Amino acid sequence: MKPTFLSIGAGPGIGLATARRFAREGFRVVLSARNAERLAAAAAALSLSGAQAETRTVDASDPAAVARLVASIGPSLQVLHYNTGVLHYDADAKLLTRSIDDESEASLQSDLQINIGSAFAAVKAALPALRSHEQGSSSILLTGGGLGVYPSGDFLSLSVGKAAVRAASLALFEPMKAEGIHVATVTVSRLVSPDSEHADAVAEAFWQLYAQPRAAWTAETVFA
Repeated sequence: MKPTFLSIGAGPGIGLATARRFAREGFRVVLSARNAERLAAAAAALSLSGAQAETRTVDASDPAAVARLVASIGPSLQVLHYNTGVLHYDADAKLLTRSIDDESEASLQSDLQINIGSAFAAVKAALPALRSHEQGSSSILLTGGGLGVYPSGDFLSLSVGKAAVRAASLALFEPMKAEGIHVATVTVSRLVSPDSEHADAVAEAFWQLYAQPRAAWTAETVFA
């Protein structure tokens, strides 16, 4: 049975690039996001390169749905990649700032569920499978962001979310290491375009974290 790499938030940038990188190493890849049509196209492209790729649809604003998805993968799950983060764009695809005055109670709740709540739900749901593998072979990989280190009031909910992702990675690193599970984050400190060399570079950073010998495990890599 092939080990499974599960990507939650498998968009056309970092998510898909990282899945492609792990597929090259022989992982079965499961791509998940809300857009079923886009997922199907991504899986088809991976399959053409010889990868075993499957898709699942999930709404990352629903932590319970995310937990069910993770649990459904079963004991083959060896790498969990949580790659969601909420940015807002206008009709012309221009990035929008979102201060506290621009947010509603509903938007704050939704963004924080995606950025934080579902990340924790995914990690917790993955642990039974990850613990079942040989120590040192399982990883939880979290896509962080520079806003988690240098927060901005213009991107309030994302700043808080990425700070939480970084804190979770650092907090879980030692206790999970004791169980043979590598928890790590790539703190992405620049915008990364879909299907770009930067997306591939972040994917390589995730692979290098996974491939670290256990004695040299680190909790964070910064991509700037």
